[in-house]
Amino acid sequence: MRLVNTYLSNRELSVQEIKAVCDLFKDHYDEKIEVSRYKYEDRNYYETDFDLVEVEFYKECIHTSIQTLITIHEQAITLIDQPIEIIVANDDTDTEIQLFEEDCNNVSSFGLFVTKRSIPKLVPYYTSDICHAYLNFKHVSFGVMFE
Repeated sequence: MRLVNTYLSNRELSVQEIKAVCDLFKDHYDEKIEVSRYKYEDRNYYETDFDLVEVEFYKECIHTSIQTLITIHEQAITLIDQPIEIIVANDDTDTEIQLFEEDCNNVSSFGLFVTKRSIPKLVPYYTSDICHAYLNFKHVSFGVMFE
Protein backbone atom coordinates (compact mmCIF):
# COMPACT_ATOMS: atom_id res chain seq x y z
CA MET A 1 0.00 0.00 0.00
CA ARG A 2 1.07 3.57 -0.61
CA LEU A 3 0.47 5.84 2.37
CA VAL A 4 0.30 9.48 1.31
CA ASN A 5 1.21 12.11 3.91
CA THR A 6 0.28 15.50 2.46
CA TYR A 7 1.60 18.65 4.10
CA LEU A 8 -0.41 21.76 3.23
CA SER A 9 1.34 25.08 3.75
CA ASN A 10 1.07 28.74 2.78
CA ARG A 11 4.64 28.78 1.45
CA GLU A 12 6.63 26.08 -0.26
CA LEU A 13 8.56 23.91 2.20
CA SER A 14 12.30 24.45 1.99
CA VAL A 15 14.70 21.73 0.91
CA GLN A 16 16.01 21.62 4.49
CA GLU A 17 12.50 21.17 5.91
CA ILE A 18 11.74 18.38 3.43
CA LYS A 19 14.99 16.63 4.33
CA ALA A 20 14.20 16.95 8.05
CA VAL A 21 10.76 15.38 7.56
CA CYS A 22 12.25 12.58 5.44
CA ASP A 23 14.76 11.91 8.21
CA LEU A 24 11.89 11.63 10.71
CA PHE A 25 10.22 9.01 8.51
CA LYS A 26 13.52 7.16 8.01
CA ASP A 27 13.93 6.94 11.78
CA HIS A 28 10.78 4.78 11.92
CA TYR A 29 10.33 3.18 8.48
CA ASP A 30 12.53 1.17 6.15
CA GLU A 31 10.14 1.63 3.23
CA LYS A 32 10.99 3.86 0.31
CA ILE A 33 9.86 7.49 0.68
CA GLU A 34 8.85 9.45 -2.40
CA VAL A 35 8.51 13.22 -2.13
CA SER A 36 6.43 15.33 -4.51
CA ARG A 37 5.66 19.04 -4.43
CA TYR A 38 2.72 20.80 -6.03
CA LYS A 39 1.17 24.25 -6.27
CA TYR A 40 -1.93 24.22 -8.42
CA GLU A 41 -3.28 27.58 -9.58
CA ASP A 42 -6.79 26.72 -8.41
CA ARG A 43 -5.63 25.74 -4.91
CA ASN A 44 -4.82 27.89 -1.91
CA TYR A 45 -2.01 25.78 -0.45
CA TYR A 46 1.33 24.38 -1.41
CA GLU A 47 1.25 20.60 -1.21
CA THR A 48 4.21 18.44 -0.26
CA ASP A 49 3.60 14.70 -0.32
CA PHE A 50 5.71 12.24 1.65
CA ASP A 51 4.64 8.84 0.32
CA LEU A 52 5.57 5.63 2.10
CA VAL A 53 5.75 3.09 -0.69
CA GLU A 54 4.66 -0.51 -0.03
CA VAL A 55 4.14 0.08 3.68
CA GLU A 56 2.07 -2.45 5.58
CA PHE A 57 0.03 -2.04 8.73
CA TYR A 58 -1.41 -4.86 10.83
CA LYS A 59 -4.69 -5.02 12.71
CA GLU A 60 -2.99 -6.27 15.89
CA CYS A 61 -0.84 -3.16 16.21
CA ILE A 62 -2.68 -0.53 14.15
CA HIS A 63 -2.98 1.94 17.03
CA THR A 64 0.75 1.75 17.73
CA SER A 65 1.41 2.32 14.02
CA ILE A 66 -0.95 5.31 13.97
CA GLN A 67 0.78 6.74 17.04
CA THR A 68 4.13 6.42 15.24
CA LEU A 69 2.73 8.46 12.35
CA ILE A 70 1.34 11.07 14.73
CA THR A 71 4.71 11.32 16.50
CA ILE A 72 6.48 11.91 13.17
CA HIS A 73 4.01 14.63 12.20
CA GLU A 74 4.11 16.22 15.64
CA GLN A 75 7.90 16.48 15.40
CA ALA A 76 7.62 17.85 11.86
CA ILE A 77 5.26 20.59 13.04
CA THR A 78 7.96 21.76 15.45
CA LEU A 79 10.63 21.73 12.71
CA ILE A 80 8.72 23.57 9.99
CA ASP A 81 8.77 27.35 10.26
CA GLN A 82 5.14 27.94 9.24
CA PRO A 83 1.71 26.55 10.01
CA ILE A 84 1.02 23.23 8.29
CA GLU A 85 -1.97 20.94 8.04
CA ILE A 86 -1.31 17.23 7.46
CA ILE A 87 -3.62 14.80 5.68
CA VAL A 88 -2.81 11.08 5.69
CA ALA A 89 -4.65 8.64 3.45
CA ASN A 90 -4.27 5.48 1.37
CA ASP A 91 -2.96 6.12 -2.16
CA ASP A 92 -4.23 9.68 -2.74
CA THR A 93 -5.30 12.80 -0.84
CA ASP A 94 -6.81 14.85 -3.67
CA THR A 95 -10.43 14.44 -2.52
CA GLU A 96 -9.50 15.38 1.03
CA ILE A 97 -7.59 18.46 -0.15
CA GLN A 98 -10.60 19.66 -2.14
CA LEU A 99 -12.87 19.22 0.90
CA PHE A 100 -10.32 20.99 3.11
CA GLU A 101 -10.06 23.95 0.74
CA GLU A 102 -13.85 24.35 0.79
CA ASP A 103 -14.02 24.15 4.61
CA CYS A 104 -10.87 23.69 6.68
CA ASN A 105 -12.92 22.18 9.52
CA ASN A 106 -14.52 19.50 7.31
CA VAL A 107 -12.01 16.78 8.18
CA SER A 108 -14.23 14.17 9.82
CA SER A 109 -13.98 11.79 6.84
CA PHE A 110 -10.17 12.00 6.57
CA GLY A 111 -8.14 8.94 7.57
CA LEU A 112 -5.74 10.92 9.73
CA PHE A 113 -5.56 14.69 10.03
CA VAL A 114 -2.89 16.41 12.15
CA THR A 115 -2.94 20.12 12.92
CA LYS A 116 -2.08 22.69 15.57
CA ARG A 117 -5.70 23.83 15.47
CA SER A 118 -8.59 22.43 17.41
CA ILE A 119 -11.45 21.43 15.10
CA PRO A 120 -14.87 22.48 16.42
CA LYS A 121 -17.36 19.66 17.01
CA LEU A 122 -14.71 16.92 16.60
CA VAL A 123 -13.04 14.97 19.36
CA PRO A 124 -9.35 14.40 18.69
CA TYR A 125 -7.89 10.90 18.76
CA TYR A 126 -4.72 12.44 20.21
CA THR A 127 -3.91 15.84 21.61
CA SER A 128 -0.81 17.53 22.98
CA ASP A 129 0.58 21.04 23.43
CA ILE A 130 1.90 20.77 19.86
CA CYS A 131 -0.94 19.24 17.85
CA HIS A 132 -4.30 17.55 17.60
CA ALA A 133 -4.79 14.39 15.55
CA TYR A 134 -8.16 13.29 14.19
CA LEU A 135 -8.54 9.66 13.11
CA ASN A 136 -11.27 7.97 11.10
CA PHE A 137 -11.18 4.25 10.31
CA LYS A 138 -14.60 4.39 8.67
CA HIS A 139 -13.34 5.80 5.37
CA VAL A 140 -9.65 4.91 5.45
CA SER A 141 -8.40 1.50 6.56
CA PHE A 142 -4.62 1.99 6.38
CA GLY A 143 -4.69 -1.29 4.46
CA VAL A 144 -6.12 -3.22 7.43
CA MET A 145 -9.33 -5.22 7.23
CA PHE A 146 -11.63 -4.49 10.18
CA GLU A 147 -14.48 -6.94 10.74
